[in-house]
Amino acid sequence: MTKKNATSGSASGESSGFLKFIAGLALGAAMAFGYVRWDFALPKYFDLPSRLRGNLVSSAAEFDLYDLERPIALRRRALEIFFANRAKDAVAIDAEFNHPFLKALYRKRIIREARQLRLQWTAYDKALAKPALRQALAKQYGSNDRLALKQAMLMAGLSRKPFLAQWIKLHGEAATAKSLLGTLKRLGRLP
Repeated sequence: MTKKNATSGSASGESSGFLKFIAGLALGAAMAFGYVRWDFALPKYFDLPSRLRGNLVSSAAEFDLYDLERPIALRRRALEIFFANRAKDAVAIDAEFNHPFLKALYRKRIIREARQLRLQWTAYDKALAKPALRQALAKQYGSNDRLALKQAMLMAGLSRKPFLAQWIKLHGEAATAKSLLGTLKRLGRLP
């Protein structure tokens, strides 16, 4: 084989490997999407070794999970193992008690997003202090009043946080230009 043929064969092998990688990545992404959206999974016999290992690990972790004299760090680690290996059981328990985990997860995100958006309120003063930027914002929002501009910018910021906007709407919170800052302050202090 000549040197030229060896080089072209190597390049062909590299592109073939790259295409296999891309195809595998695309298949993995499609399977992950299918798993989440439609509960698609591989046949049970492919999953048997990992389920068996998961059940063994979870059973071992239960000794620490249900021993109330163990340090909390050890019980938390056991709970993490339980969630990782018995996710369906964890979801069933969450549903049985009216979804406390799901609600806590949502509350944590609401607090974070409300605080992030509220912090933008003071940043708007810096933006409005620049004459050219203020003029562009006044044209965009149809007002030259500083307070009205900040309120309009805050409402625009809310539109970029769809989870927060949806949560506010579903929970009957006030989300008008005039009331949004107060709502964000209240949400940022949720217990």
